Amino acid sequence: MRVISTGSTKGNCYALQSSTGEIVLLDCGCKYKKILRGIDYQINNVEAVLLSHGHGDHTEAFKEIMDAGIQIYTNDETMEYLKIITGELMKGVPERHPFRVGSFNVIPFNLPHTTYDKDTKQLVPCPNYGYLVEHNEMGKLLYMTDFEYCIYSFHKMKIAHLVIECNYCEELVDKTEANYSHRLKGHCSLSTCKQFIRQNRTESLRTVTLVHLSGQASDARKIQKEIQEVVGDNVLVQIGRAGLEVDLNLCPF
Repeated sequence: MRVISTGSTKGNCYALQSSTGEIVLLDCGCKYKKILRGIDYQINNVEAVLLSHGHGDHTEAFKEIMDAGIQIYTNDETMEYLKIITGELMKGVPERHPFRVGSFNVIPFNLPHTTYDKDTKQLVPCPNYGYLVEHNEMGKLLYMTDFEYCIYSFHKMKIAHLVIECNYCEELVDKTEANYSHRLKGHCSLSTCKQFIRQNRTESLRTVTLVHLSGQASDARKIQKEIQEVVGDNVLVQIGRAGLEVDLNLCPF
C-alpha cells in the first residue's frame, strides 16, 4: 500500500497494489495529477476506486477518474450527492454485499459520519462506507475513515491490516472552533481508535496505518506510541504520510 495523500486539507487517497500490478484506490480526494504520480502513472492498472463518502477531501479527482474509464464504487447516497448521471462510471453498492474488483474481494459497511447543512445550520448524517478488502497476497485489510464509532465486530475475521483514521486527541480539541461538533460527531478520536483495535485485534494483525490526522488537534507521537502499546511490539504501527509505503504481503519472502 502506498499513501498518496492524507488529511482534511491535503485530501485522502491510498493505493493497494498486487504483485501483478493491479491497483485499487481507496478514495480519490486529491488532485488527479498527484494520484498519477502516486501510482507511477500506471493509470491503466487501476481496477477501481472504493469511495467512502461525498466530501471533497475524499472525492476531488472523481471526474477525472471516471473520464479515465475507471469504475468507482460507493453508496447510493454519495452518487446522488455528487449528481451522478445514469451510465457514468460510478456505482452504488449495497452495504455488506460482497463484490469483486479484479483479484480483490470487497465488502462495504456503514460508518457513522456527519456533514454541515448550510440551510438548517445543523449537523446531519453523511452516508459513509468503510471497506473490508481481501486479497490472497495480503489477507484481510480494513479501511475506515471519517467515523465516530463502529457498530461491527471484525474479531472473527482475523484482520491482517488496518488503515484507520485517528483524527484527534480529545484534550487537544479547541472547543471554540467552528467545526467542534463535526469533529466529535464525524471523526475518530484516539480513545475510540484504541478501543476499536483492542476489540478486534488478533494474532493475525500485522500492520496499522493511522491516517487522516488533524493538523491542530492531534499529536502524532502520542498517537503512534499509544496505539503501539495496544497492539504490542509484533505489529508495525505507522503514521500515514504522502509517499509512505507499507508492505502488506503475508509471505515474508
